[in-house]
Parts: sequence; structure tokens; C-alpha cells
Amino acid sequence: MGTDVRLDTGVVSGEVRALRDDVLRLEQELARRDEELAEHRRELQALYEREARLARVEDERKRLAALPQNSSDFIGIASMEGKAQYLNEAGMQLVGLEADDLERVTISSFFFPEDLTYAVEHILPETVKHGRWVGEFRFRHFKTGAPIPVLYNSFLIKDPDSGQPMALATVTADLTERKRAEEERVRLKDEVIRVQAATLRELSTPLLRIGEGAVLMPLVGAMDSGRAAAVLERLLQGVSTAQARVVLLDITGVSNVDTQVADALLQTARAVRLLGAQMVLTGIRPEIAQVLVGLGVDLRGIVTLGSLQSGIAFAIQQPR
Repeated sequence: MGTDVRLDTGVVSGEVRALRDDVLRLEQELARRDEELAEHRRELQALYEREARLARVEDERKRLAALPQNSSDFIGIASMEGKAQYLNEAGMQLVGLEADDLERVTISSFFFPEDLTYAVEHILPETVKHGRWVGEFRFRHFKTGAPIPVLYNSFLIKDPDSGQPMALATVTADLTERKRAEEERVRLKDEVIRVQAATLRELSTPLLRIGEGAVLMPLVGAMDSGRAAAVLERLLQGVSTAQARVVLLDITGVSNVDTQVADALLQTARAVRLLGAQMVLTGIRPEIAQVLVGLGVDLRGIVTLGSLQSGIAFAIQQPR
């Protein structure tokens, strides 16, 4: 009886050990499976992250590809030998090229023959040596041949690994509108200067009507050849317009009289007589009279009076 119990206990113990071994194997298998599952999860996560990176890279590539196409600047790439490889839409429109034309053009095609020497001997070497050249230049329109002023920015594209030059590139701005605006500003400035000069001439050579058939020009300040010419022009115009018979030129306020001024006065008097009018010179001060005599100025044909008042009285007394 006691022997049977011991046998049963041994059997049970053996079964328990076997069960424990089975449980251990199962636990180990589960642990292995859990590790495999975790590895699969890590691989799957890495795959998701890789796909996300690829998607971001693709988005970046699309944005970078869209950048030159949406730029208003001329963006082009050429081989180191000068063969055109890429030109964005704005660049093609600027120089009058079609997409099919690109494979047949080189960098030199964009320049005028007379500009090519400078491009080859200066711009290209500077770009290769220093990596960039920036300056104002001009392109040639392929269809019309018209010059296109540009701000030419030429630079090298280098291999990121070796650092060796891979291609020549440019981002170039069209200066046509800016140049046109500059020319317009210069034109307007010149026009303002011209109007101001004309206004100053009129102010420095005022012509006044003092009665029917008589005009007066009072002069003040220094006289030179330029102002003397303006006096002549203004007087002759006034005589013709007013149909004047008497022209009073008052030099009371003139600070200087030299040979040039004296000659100009004589020319004015002769021109006035040719128009059928009488020249009256007033305001001759003693020092000016002395200068005129010293210069040997011939005042025949010119009425000379000491004051403007006497000159006006003379003009009024003349028959109509």
C-alpha cells in the first residue's frame, strides 16, 4: 500500500517537471515570438518613417522644381562646355525661345557678337575662378535681335562630394523696365532743367510794353555772352510779336560792360533796325560811357539817353 503511494508521487513529480519544462519552453517561445513581433514592429515603423521621408523629399523636389518655373527671373543651366541644359519659362519668354530650341543653343547664342569677347575673356574666367560673376550686361532676343538689358548673375554648380565644377548656372533679372524708368527720369529731369532755364531767361530778360508800338527791356546784373544772346532772341521775338517801332534797352542795373557785351549790344541794335524799329539805349552811367568809348564802340544808329524816364518820354513822342 505504502509502495503504491510512493510510485504515484514519483509519477506526479515527473509529470510536474515535464509540465514545468513545457511551460518554460512555451514562455521562451512566447518571449521569442514577442521579440520577433517587436522586431517586425520596429521594421514596420522604420518603413513608415522611410516612406514619410521619401514623401517629404518628393514634396521638396516638387517645390524645388516649381521654384524656377514660377520665377519671373531668367534661370538657366549649361554644361561646362557651354551647352544649354535647362531654361525656365520666364527665361524662354525673355529671349524669345521655344522649348524645342533649347537643345540647339549654347551660352554664346544669348550674346551679341560684339559682346562675346568680353563674356569669354572676362565673365567666364571670373565665374570659374571665383565661383560667381555679377554685373549689368545684355542678352540678344532670338527672334527680333533686340538688346535686352539684364543684371547677369553667373555662378558655378559644384559636385557636393568632389567639389569639382559640374555646370554653369545663372539667375538673371530683366532690367528693361528699370532702364526705361531711368531714361524717363533723365528725360523729365532734362525737361525740368530746360523749362527752368527758359524761365530764368525770361526773368533775366523781361520784355514790357510801355505803349502802343514801344517795348522796354530793363537789364539788371552781370552780362555775359549767353545772356546777351538771350537778350537778342527775346528782343527780336518781342519786336516781331508787338510790331514795335521803338525798343528801349535800359542798362541802368547792368554791373559790367566789356567787349563781348558791347558787341552784343551792337548786334542787337542792327537786328532791331532790320525789323524796322528804333533802338534806344538808356541808363548809360559815366563809367559805362567811359568803357564804351575806350572800347571804340560805334553807337551810330542807336539813340542813347541817360535815364529810363527820358527814354520812355522819347518813345511816347515818336509818331505812330
